[in-house]
Order: sequence, then structure tokens, then C-alpha cells
Amino acid sequence: MSRPVRVLAVDHTAGVSTFRKKFDPIAGSDVVDLAVLAPQNWIESGAPVAAPTSVNGYALYTGRTIFPGYENRGFFVTGLARALREWRPDVLDLYEEPFSLFCLQATSLSLALAPDAKTIFHTSDSLSWEYRYPYRPSFLYASIQRLTHARADCAVTINETAAEILRSKGFEKPIRRGFHGVDEDEFRPRDATDLRGELGVAGPVVGYVGRLMPAKGVHVLIEAFAALDGTPWLLIVGTGDERDTLERLAADLDVRERVVFAGNVAHSEVPRYLSAMDLMVLPSLKTKRFNEPFGRVLVEAMACGVPVIGTTCGSIDLVVGDAGIIVPENEVGTLAAKIELVLGNHALREGLSRAGRERVLERYTWTRFGEMMLGIYAELQGGEAR
Repeated sequence: MSRPVRVLAVDHTAGVSTFRKKFDPIAGSDVVDLAVLAPQNWIESGAPVAAPTSVNGYALYTGRTIFPGYENRGFFVTGLARALREWRPDVLDLYEEPFSLFCLQATSLSLALAPDAKTIFHTSDSLSWEYRYPYRPSFLYASIQRLTHARADCAVTINETAAEILRSKGFEKPIRRGFHGVDEDEFRPRDATDLRGELGVAGPVVGYVGRLMPAKGVHVLIEAFAALDGTPWLLIVGTGDERDTLERLAADLDVRERVVFAGNVAHSEVPRYLSAMDLMVLPSLKTKRFNEPFGRVLVEAMACGVPVIGTTCGSIDLVVGDAGIIVPENEVGTLAAKIELVLGNHALREGLSRAGRERVLERYTWTRFGEMMLGIYAELQGGEAR
């Protein structure tokens, strides 16, 4: 019997427990020995995250990083060389953009410390056509990405546009379609009565979870909310530079008393906050520097049985499918009408709730993700996954 494939995954988000669960089904396979390299400390969605002290089922390496929170400019000061040298991977699985310093570090060091390792990178980039990187130093990033392409054996893309961009840059190696998954036992419908009481909300609750930045379109949501009939509540979860502006907007529209800014919450608490909502809206807007690559919170909300409304920005419509409602970007009146439709129709809400949960169970669980990655590892090693 052949030995298990030794895989080293490098993931700057591996300190986040809910994201780290993607490794559980991989580690549970008898055809893979897995190690994960995580930053000792990181900043994810504006909140500090520390790597765990231990994990079950796989080896964990940690290292100090520079520029925590900047996923493309950050790099390991310690940990990476040790992990490569000690683990001696057959597969180097980089959950990093191909133009990132993390990728440059890992591919460069692996040439010396694991020269025979097959290399995978993951990308959600839906902007950098023809090696032009909005708000980034294009010459440097293009040089790094070309080096990554030369070293890599396979790419995993979060959306179709990312795959098209890779092909336009001359990447001719295998590309596999990936996704952001969830733990369906953690993200599930639950009673949020206590949390609603703590937040002081009652009656219909419209919600948003994510960064507070102009491209996320939260200002459009507040304007649509102000146009609603009745007295629903708006629950906004997340942090960002736009918070003060959004609070002023809510006050100017005379709805500030019905808008709750919950601030940043631990990702493990997100299921509770989602369950406190009757409807979750992701009102993203395409800009020169942003095009929604996936919309992870849509999958998380659907897993919790919360109906979702998204815009035509990026990959939102492909993620939601027919399990939610899609509206044009930046159309306040249309968004307000659809919110009223969902809040006022119990049967529609129930149908969307069921459809969303079913879509997640079919397409977006970490078990599904693990099956996909095991298949890629087997393909690179010339075998079959099981």
C-alpha cells in the first residue's frame, strides 16, 4: 500500500476557527497526511485573531508575520522554512493569491526545501486583467504572479472570472472551480430570541454582515430601509472606515433609532447574529477596485435559513442561484420593493429559507470542499481520491 500524500497548506486565515474547519475532512482521509501553517497573530475583517495552540487530526505550524491583515503584502518572518523542511510535502497547497508575498515566499523556499512538491494556489481575483492590479504596484505583483505560474501545477478559483483572468495571463495548467464553504452544524437555523432582546430589536429585522466600506453598498441599504413602510429594524454587523458616515446618513434619513450598529463580532458568533435577522442583504457595488468575488456571508446566511437579497455585483447571482433574490446594483427603489416583498410574505420567506439551506447542503459544505481538494491531490499524484 502506498503511503499517504503529505500536504502542507499555507493559509493566512487559518487562525479563524470557522475557516479552519475546511481542513477537517481533508485530515480525516486516510490518503493524506496534512500540516497547516498559520500566522501566530493575524487581523481578519478588522479583528485580531490568534492561531490555536493545538488542533486535532493534522499537524500545525505557526509563524510570525509582517503586515498582519494585509493578505497580499504580508509575509512570514518565521515558520515557513521550518514547516517545509520538517514536513517535506508532496503537495504545497497555498490558500493565497498568486501575486501575494506569501506565494512568492512559499514558491521560492520550496524550490530549495521541497523541490519535488506539486504546488496549488487559490485565487478569487476578478479584477487584474492583463496584469493590471487596481490600487496595487502592478509591476511587482505581475512579476510575482508570473513566478507563481511557473512554479504552480494547478489553480483553484473561487469564481469563473478569476479563471478567465488566469487564462488571459497565459496560465495553461489545470484550473479547478472552488468555493467558500461552511460548517452546516455551526451555521444552522437557531433561536435568536435572547440576542434580539440584547440588541433591543423587535419585529421584522433586515440585516447586513460585512465590512463597512463604500463598495459594499451599505449606504444604499440604509436609503432603501428608510423608504420602507412600517417599523422594521436594520441590524448592521461589521466594522470599517465608513461607520461614522453611515450613522450620519441614518440620522439624516430619520431612521437612526431603528438602525443597530453591532460592530465587529467574532466569526463564531456570526450564526447567532444571522439568525436574529428575517432577511439578510448584500448590496455590493462594482468599482474599479472591487467586484464581489463570492459573497461568503450569503452562504452563511442561507445555511442559517435566512432569506437573502444580493445585487448583480460580481459572482453574487451565481452563488445565490434561485435560492434568493437578485436586484440591480445601486437601485434604492428596487431594493426597497424587494425587501418589502420578502418581509410581507411569510410563504415566500419560508420558501427562500428552505431553498437556501438546501443549496448550501448541496454545494457549499466543508465536506464538499474536502472531497474536491482530495480529488485535486490525487490528480496531481496520478492516483484516485477516496
